[in-house]
Amino acid sequence: MMTKCGHLFCNDCVRPLARRGRVVCPVCREEQKESEIYPNNYDKREIMSLKIYCDQQEKGCKWKGELRKRERHNETCGYADVLCENECGEMVKRKRMGYHLQRVCMNRQVDCGYCNTTVTFKFRNDHHGKCEMFRLACEYCGQGVVRREMNEHVSKDGTCPNSPLECEFREAGCPCIGNRNEMTMHVQNELAFHLSLLMKQQSNTKSSLSATKSLLSFTRACLAKKEYELENLKSFVTEKIGMPVSQADICVFEWNITNWSKWKMRSDVDSLIATLSEPFYTKPKGYRLRLLLYPAGHDVYKGSYVSVHVLVFAREYDYDVQLPKRQHCKFSFTLIDQQHDAMNVVARRENTLDLIPTRRSVVFVREQGNKDSIIPYTTLESINDFISHEQLNSRSYIRNNEIFIQFCLQLNLP
Repeated sequence: MMTKCGHLFCNDCVRPLARRGRVVCPVCREEQKESEIYPNNYDKREIMSLKIYCDQQEKGCKWKGELRKRERHNETCGYADVLCENECGEMVKRKRMGYHLQRVCMNRQVDCGYCNTTVTFKFRNDHHGKCEMFRLACEYCGQGVVRREMNEHVSKDGTCPNSPLECEFREAGCPCIGNRNEMTMHVQNELAFHLSLLMKQQSNTKSSLSATKSLLSFTRACLAKKEYELENLKSFVTEKIGMPVSQADICVFEWNITNWSKWKMRSDVDSLIATLSEPFYTKPKGYRLRLLLYPAGHDVYKGSYVSVHVLVFAREYDYDVQLPKRQHCKFSFTLIDQQHDAMNVVARRENTLDLIPTRRSVVFVREQGNKDSIIPYTTLESINDFISHEQLNSRSYIRNNEIFIQFCLQLNLP
């Protein structure tokens, strides 16, 4: 930049002075305005025509040219450091970029060498760790084997001579393990031993089959007993009612109560302890019932009897299903004797009643012994003196710490 007084200054130096107002020439101290300072293109051309060396001369660049061509040269100078094009983070001389991308860069793409997959170089070892075509050294014979063929190589029918094999008579009880040659000699030399194992296995198989047959016979006997009890129950209902029993009108529910001693002990301490059965229905779209049992008795029979109740619970679709307001029915509670020779010994209580599902009440129980519960229900019937504790222990009503109670309900009585 040239001032009015004819002196030359750098533009970056004189402009901050001009912004303060009037400029005082540092050489001759003459004051002048900012508008009186103008570019000196003649001297600029002279300066830009000066010959210079490349900024990377110390690194080996031989370029020499005018100052005005400096920036253009720097954009293509092979000795300038630039960031890797693959974003690996390395600074590389421009003229070495091609070599770096092909041979050095950690982000370059390379072939696996074993399969047809292209992978990033820095992840090549991870790929080799799972490549199915990568060759591994067999741990038994040292032979190089493709990974996907290794299991077959060391298998019983494979080619590895040193892989450990089980004896062909392993299932019969022979514990020997050795390589292929050792197993061949073992089978040839131990024929008598293997024959004895096979004979023992055959004997055990016969014993197992005999036990299975005995179990099947016992199961058939139990099924026959259940069928006999069901037929007796149907005959009993038909005899008492005086009319044939319809399958749609009779409801039979068998309740298995386990851990009886635990329930009895808790009930002796807390008379509110009771247990509820799973819900069951008298028939499809019928009444929803549950049985309630107090092991230590209820009401005035506490401490000496077992009390049983049958409850009618509200159902999800009660508002959509029209049930009769009153039904005359007959019910029975049967405690089954579990002694094998007691085919017909039971403790049974029965009664007739009118089912009125609109009479709703609540029962206050401590079902699991942890917290109190208030259960809404409709009372169908209660038998607080169902069976005394003395009578309960007189026969095999309790077996394996469990009891079986059979509930039968006959609807639509005349």
